[in-house]
Amino acid sequence: MKHALLVLAFLLATTSRLPAPIQEVPESPTPAPEQSAKPKPKRTTKPKATSENSEISTKRQTSSAPPRSQLTPQRNPFDGTWRGTILCGLAGNRDLTFQVSANGKVLTTNAHFFDWLKTLTPTCDGHTMTWKTTPIQTWTLTPSADGQTALVTGNDPGALFGFGAFNSSAIFRKTSP
Repeated sequence: MKHALLVLAFLLATTSRLPAPIQEVPESPTPAPEQSAKPKPKRTTKPKATSENSEISTKRQTSSAPPRSQLTPQRNPFDGTWRGTILCGLAGNRDLTFQVSANGKVLTTNAHFFDWLKTLTPTCDGHTMTWKTTPIQTWTLTPSADGQTALVTGNDPGALFGFGAFNSSAIFRKTSP
């Protein structure tokens, strides 16, 4: 009995359904010439389906996204305030803040030794900003695709016999747009 039920269950599970039967729609006969000369009766009210369809199409038009020309322009991925902690040689781990504006062409930062503000003019190629805080100290900021994090690198080969040299990188977070 168990085997019969198993076989029946297997057959039911593996059988495929047949497609629905094809039905032909009868064509309406063409009207005779004398019938086509008669005027058709005029409707005085709109059918309910038509008014619902027009409401639906109106809703579709109003709820659809505006064309690209009406969208607000995207902000530059560099602009905003970036914060993070990075190893700065003998100064140790330092909390740095970079305020970027003008499409990545103006940067205000707290210096890593004395926490004073310094405004710099970085170069920006659309992918990475680069700037110098001293004649030999170079920094970069490269935003990630999410727009909320960026890879920051700092490089200082050291001014005197490698004193204070560092080559560090860290992930910074955007704290304001």
